[in-house]
Amino acid sequence: MIEIFHPDKVDCLPDKRIFLARAGARYGKIDEDFIHRVNELFLMALEKIKPIVYYRTCDASALPKEVIPTTFGSIRKMTIFLSTLGSTMDELISQLIERGSTFDGFIVDSWASEALETLNERFHLMLRERFGEGTMRFSPGYGSVDLRVNRYIVKEFLKVDQVTVLESGVMIPRKTTTCMVGWFDDQK
Repeated sequence: MIEIFHPDKVDCLPDKRIFLARAGARYGKIDEDFIHRVNELFLMALEKIKPIVYYRTCDASALPKEVIPTTFGSIRKMTIFLSTLGSTMDELISQLIERGSTFDGFIVDSWASEALETLNERFHLMLRERFGEGTMRFSPGYGSVDLRVNRYIVKEFLKVDQVTVLESGVMIPRKTTTCMVGWFDDQK
């Protein structure tokens, strides 16, 4: 059964130092005007996100072998989840760039990438509380799982209509990821 988690926006707040590092800035060496503008963009982006996580846990034996990372070894179950910040984030980034605010668009894009990673990490920790010991979090496009597996995950396994998957496996909205975690034991 597909489950849906509606996180609070605060569940997506990235560490400002990590977000600034992604944007290419060193936090200790930044002038006040820069920090002031970044804080404005941070709040603008936070206002626009509509985070949601779709997930499903099943026996690993029920999944196609192409979906299971070889590093997962002898897992018994696997949770696959899709997290997204929603299309409003894509729209904000596009609007900023289209009006010539490339810097602002870049900062918001960097913030959104870190916000999505923060959401994924927090959701993964929630899953660990529920299922106990498991594998590391893994996403298609790395190791033995092809990025094009996203099509199966989104359209067949999770049946999420709000996300488009291109033939390449890239998803729209852009600030969307699929992740998986393998479990060795039954639920706690």
